[in-house]
Amino acid sequence: MNVVRAKHAGFCFGVRRAIEAAERIAREGGGAPVRTDGPLIHNAREVSRLAALGVVACADPAALPPGATLLVRAHGIPPARRAWLDSLGVRVVDATCPNVTRIQRACAAAAAEGRAVLILGDAGHAEVVGLLGCAGPRAAVVDGPAAVLALPDPGAPVALVSQSTQSDALFRETADAIRRRWPDARIENTICAATRDRQGDLDDLAASCDAIVVVGSPESANTQRLFRLAAARRPAFVVDAASQLRPSDFAGFRTVGLTAGASTPDALVAEVETALAAI
Repeated sequence: MNVVRAKHAGFCFGVRRAIEAAERIAREGGGAPVRTDGPLIHNAREVSRLAALGVVACADPAALPPGATLLVRAHGIPPARRAWLDSLGVRVVDATCPNVTRIQRACAAAAAEGRAVLILGDAGHAEVVGLLGCAGPRAAVVDGPAAVLALPDPGAPVALVSQSTQSDALFRETADAIRRRWPDARIENTICAATRDRQGDLDDLAASCDAIVVVGSPESANTQRLFRLAAARRPAFVVDAASQLRPSDFAGFRTVGLTAGASTPDALVAEVETALAAI
């Protein structure tokens, strides 16, 4: 079977930066514990690989011994949590994706102006929790236009930002709904370029392929969103390992497109590509 790989698949810049920081600190640690404040990224395979290097998620940062290093996850954390981590007397290394940091600053700036900050995102997602911590007491999370209509009026000017991995189409729809309610709202599309690239590649894959395979973890919100967008264009499948591919699913397909979420290791994408080509 012919396989067409998307131009943009696998680790994005922010994830790769966090992984490289973890690897570097593990090499230079001198035996001191290296921990992460929650899973560094949403991919169980990569988290397991880092654990083999001595970099593991920490359940209780307050229990870390002096000299330990704690990495802030790529998704970022609320300022209050960062202040608490800094008070523990351990070395804190910020591995927050720079794009997420930019959104956090946008939230803080809008809140400082007295605006009610609305965040298009998945409530409870680590990145969104961090953004809420920067966005002030009037902040709220919305998941689309319907949620905008259901919001009580905040009694303040409104600003809209987005979780970095949301859908561009959903952001536009949500922004339109906000403008209809609050014409003076400040709208800032903070979806990152890596997300736009991966979502944009789907149109090219759909034009040349019979089906699309998305590689990534069930815990990865951007992988699952990419899968839903792919499924709206062509028959689509999402897997987290080559072993999950079922040849019978691809009967009648001559060309299959391949893409992957931003937290998917390159080696895993390559393994799935090889397995698909062998069908």
